[in-house]
Amino acid sequence: MDTNRRWPDALAERLQKAGGRGKELGVLNEGIIGNRLLSDTDSPRQAGGPPPLGPVLAQLGPALGQSGLKRFERDVLAQAGVKYVVVALGVNDILFPGAFIPKSEKVNANSITSGYRQLIARAHKKSIRVIGSTIPPFEHAMFRSPMFKDFYSPEKEHVRQQVNAWIRSGGEFDGVIDFDKAVRDPHHPTQLLPAYDSGDHLHPNDAGNVAQGKMIPLTLFRDA
Repeated sequence: MDTNRRWPDALAERLQKAGGRGKELGVLNEGIIGNRLLSDTDSPRQAGGPPPLGPVLAQLGPALGQSGLKRFERDVLAQAGVKYVVVALGVNDILFPGAFIPKSEKVNANSITSGYRQLIARAHKKSIRVIGSTIPPFEHAMFRSPMFKDFYSPEKEHVRQQVNAWIRSGGEFDGVIDFDKAVRDPHHPTQLLPAYDSGDHLHPNDAGNVAQGKMIPLTLFRDA
C-alpha cells in the first residue's frame, strides 16, 4: 500500500530509463480498486447480492467508482495531452455476479468486448491509441473480510478465456499487453504464479506488478 510499486509505476520507470521520446511521456494511473467496465452501484439490479458480500457492496460501492464506460470521458478523454490509454478493466465484471451482486447479473464475453469497442471508438475520435490488456487468472480468488472463497467458477474462467482470445487476436485494439501471460502459473494457468500472488489469488504482489510492467512492449509508445 502507498509504495508506488504498481505496474504503472514500473512502466513509468522503464520509460524514463529508456530515454529518447519515452522520457517525455508521463503515466497517469486512473485505476480504481473494484472498478468495472460495464456497471457501477448506480446501474440497475446491482443490489441484493448473496450474503456475506451483498452488504459490503452497499457500504463500499461508491468508492469503487463509476463504470469504465461512464468515467472514460473524465478520466481519459478530458485529460490534457493524452496519446495512449491502457484498458485494464473487465475482471470485476466477471467476478461480481454471485458474490457482490446476484448471479443472474452474470456477463458474457460479448458484453465485455462490446464495452471495449465503445471505448476504442470514443478514443479514436480524439486520435488516442487504445492498448488492451489481457485479464490475469483468478482461480481460488478470495475476499478476506468477510471471508468469501467462491468467486471462481469454470463458467467465469471460460468468459475470461474468451475475452483474452478476443483481446489477443481480435485486431481492434491498437496494441496488446499480455498481463495474463506475465503472471499466470505456466503449470496451472488458471491461477496466479505463487511467487506473484499477494495472497488473495487475485491481486499480484509487488513482484507481480513488476512482472506486468516488464511485459509492456515500449515499442507501443514509439510514435509519441
